[in-house]
Amino acid sequence: MVNITFQNVNWKILFYEGWFMKKILFFCILIFISASFLQAQTVNGDTLTVSGKKILKVWGTHYERGFATGYLMGENIMNLAQEYFLGSVFGNSAPLYEYAKNIYLSASSIEDKYHDEADGLINGMIDAGVDIYDDTLQRELDKDDILLVNAIVDLAGLTDLPGELDLGCSSMSAWGNNTIDDPELNGDLVLTRQMDWTPHPALNDNHILVVHFPAENDEVNWMSFTFPGLFGALSAINEEGLCAFMNVGNNHDSDNPANLHPVLLSIRNGIESYDYNGDYVTNALDVTDAVSDKIHLSGAIIHTSNQDFGLIAETNNERGTEVRDDSENTMVPQECLVATNHFRKLYNPTYCYRYNNISDSLNANSNITIARSWQVLQGASGIPNNMHMIEYAPSQNLVKWSTSLTGQPAYTIEPSVFELSELFTMPVSIDNDYIEVISVVNTFPNPFVETASLSFSLSQNTAVELSIYNIRGQKIKSLISDSRGRGTYTTFWNGKDESEEPVPSGIYFYRFETSYMNETGRLILVK
Repeated sequence: MVNITFQNVNWKILFYEGWFMKKILFFCILIFISASFLQAQTVNGDTLTVSGKKILKVWGTHYERGFATGYLMGENIMNLAQEYFLGSVFGNSAPLYEYAKNIYLSASSIEDKYHDEADGLINGMIDAGVDIYDDTLQRELDKDDILLVNAIVDLAGLTDLPGELDLGCSSMSAWGNNTIDDPELNGDLVLTRQMDWTPHPALNDNHILVVHFPAENDEVNWMSFTFPGLFGALSAINEEGLCAFMNVGNNHDSDNPANLHPVLLSIRNGIESYDYNGDYVTNALDVTDAVSDKIHLSGAIIHTSNQDFGLIAETNNERGTEVRDDSENTMVPQECLVATNHFRKLYNPTYCYRYNNISDSLNANSNITIARSWQVLQGASGIPNNMHMIEYAPSQNLVKWSTSLTGQPAYTIEPSVFELSELFTMPVSIDNDYIEVISVVNTFPNPFVETASLSFSLSQNTAVELSIYNIRGQKIKSLISDSRGRGTYTTFWNGKDESEEPVPSGIYFYRFETSYMNETGRLILVK
């Protein structure tokens, strides 16, 4: 027999202690649920269709941009992952896929920011209610799967895959004497590019232009012509006028399979960074230096340019990276560059019919206009698996983009035409309204260290409001709030809030309001 004795028990106190603890637990759960709900509602992204093309705009940190992508494009990402990546490229072979994933990622060195972005993408899909379980893998997708997707072009140097990974591409840039007779270009650069991949239905159904507005103070707005979930820079242009387009090389020999970096992420480093190489100039050297700084598994040929000139970086695992410019041309005129799928400097050049076709066209007539640049590449190198055709004229604020349909290569389809400034217009939530970021108020310098000047002109007498907001849409400083007459004005922001306390480095927005216009622009404070 067991005797149980209760001594000195105050049942009233125990009752209230239990009731109180239950209340605390209830409120903790309520706070947790509320916080989770609020977090799930924060989606820094917006989708729209312009000229028949789907555009996704995302802003914030790498994690926030990844989250918005996953939340808004989750079903499309799963479709591509299952139908194209796992189904077509890996032939629905889970053992081969897991082998490739483990081998490549274990030999890779990928920055934390891309891990964060991949993690955000997966969490965004989950919060959107997307089923991320895959029957072939018998598990849910994770961030490492997203990182492997972004190394898709590197897999050409990893193993013989059972499915289709038919990668190609070609590009041509011209400037200087070759474009001087075009009244639009007047000697400035135009670059036309064909992106050629396996014409899989999942790819044909999921063309997208993603425009990034980074919160990181060392990064610049940029756009990517791509597919949902592929956040590397396959075909990319940044707001400073720098572009980069990746072609696959013809030699994937490898003798250094360590510290690998996905080439599309290397290109993104050069495109997304403010002045990647620190030479105080934004130009093609930023991309070639970003590529040269990393080790890549497979062969790639990257065509990069800004308004004035172009460069081509040739890279693979065996020989590293070599950069060529137009002074090394032997088959095409100077002040012109052509890239196809054959190395011309990293290895002795071999015959390429597409390179020869483009060369023949240029040697027959080296005068290039915006229209003829499109026509030359269209006629000389158009092939059935052309997925994207893109033309970029930075001095004209112009980009053209054609996308493939089932049975119709992109180069056979009339392109959509965009103004770069419109694409780099970001919806920003301030006071629950969506306003546009445009660059009408002149700011200098930008980025700035201590003080930025903001200048504007008025065509009539009007009330003027000029204020500074942080990335969360909170007003932190009023610079002007009065009436002004017709004329030009300049004011200054010293990087301090209303109480004259310094604000941290980062991205801020000015909002300029009059009786006849409302404008917003970005300021970057770097300390």
